[in-house]
Amino acid sequence: MKKYLIILLILSMCGGTAETDLDSFEEVSLVAKDVMSDAQEESQKEYKESQNTPEKETDSNDEETTTTSVLEKKILWGATDAKPEVYAGEDVSQATIDLTVEWVNKAIGFWGSYGPLEIWIVGSGKEETIALDEKWCEIRTEKDPTWNKQWDCANGDPYESGDGWSPFYRYITDGGAAVSNYIRDDIGYYFNALIMSSKYPGPEEEDYKPVVMHEYFHVYQHTNLSVPELPDTDGDWRTSNRNVYFNGKELQVPFLMEGGAEYMAQYWYSKEPGVDSGYLKRVMENKAQAINPYFSTGKSLRELGYDEEFNSYDILTWFVAYLIHNTSEETFRVDFWTQIEDLGFEEAFKSNFGKSADEMIDEFDTWVAQPVDVLLEIIP
Repeated sequence: MKKYLIILLILSMCGGTAETDLDSFEEVSLVAKDVMSDAQEESQKEYKESQNTPEKETDSNDEETTTTSVLEKKILWGATDAKPEVYAGEDVSQATIDLTVEWVNKAIGFWGSYGPLEIWIVGSGKEETIALDEKWCEIRTEKDPTWNKQWDCANGDPYESGDGWSPFYRYITDGGAAVSNYIRDDIGYYFNALIMSSKYPGPEEEDYKPVVMHEYFHVYQHTNLSVPELPDTDGDWRTSNRNVYFNGKELQVPFLMEGGAEYMAQYWYSKEPGVDSGYLKRVMENKAQAINPYFSTGKSLRELGYDEEFNSYDILTWFVAYLIHNTSEETFRVDFWTQIEDLGFEEAFKSNFGKSADEMIDEFDTWVAQPVDVLLEIIP
């Protein structure tokens, strides 16, 4: 069996810094149950019990059919004390693991611990990534006996013919980072998978650090909504009942999800010791290049997609900066995101920012048409 690096992330909430026993990472057992937190094990135990509930005893003279007692499933989701788990390909260096752990831990220190969370770090080697795909399936089926191995584990031949799927194959060539959220009624264990790769950005680049934080903010966003995803009925993976809470419609768009994750990551990274005082203004000045292309689309901010001819995240980051300037960082990060489930998107937006989303976009469009030097005055 190939050797994997499986690490339990040790959290320290003091000043947002990470304290990890890095020397012991390679010695951690490879068995999934050994890397599960007590809370996760208890959740899985309760789920299994709910699937094996004995029938009620009935009077032998009673001709009515017997009934089966039902235990409500208790599945973790949201704020948690459970420790994130880290899985890395054999070709991922210890330095990359340490760096990723450090910046996830910083984000947890800033915004709180949410999950359940798994961190998967993909290298550049095909064989090592295939082995990581196999580890993914092993972990999934250990934690959730209902997991669909046929479709939700590696299948087909995605690495050669391209006919098939695996959790990590595209990261070898495309690089990047992502968060996948698994909160569906057809699975017995909800979790978030934060995935980092070896390029775009690579761990040697400064961007790697705020990207880790960007992805963790997605975990924060998603775990503040406990409504499970309904089965796909239209064949379009971009639509989901959960998206209604994030942007007001079923279609997945970047809007406040990406604009929020990017601004929060850059803002909090800019406050770190050693980051120069002009960092955030330089980042936002660069993102201002998206302003004219945005106006050229004729679209509303909430209609922008992931495949625009410019980086839609950049103009959306400016929108979040504008919201925060007119309210506060806490209003956006805490008040708004923790109210979307109870109030719905539109009401939570209006309650916290004083206007409807469309009204605020119209106001922003007028404001953002000013010279960049004027815009930068709101950036701390």
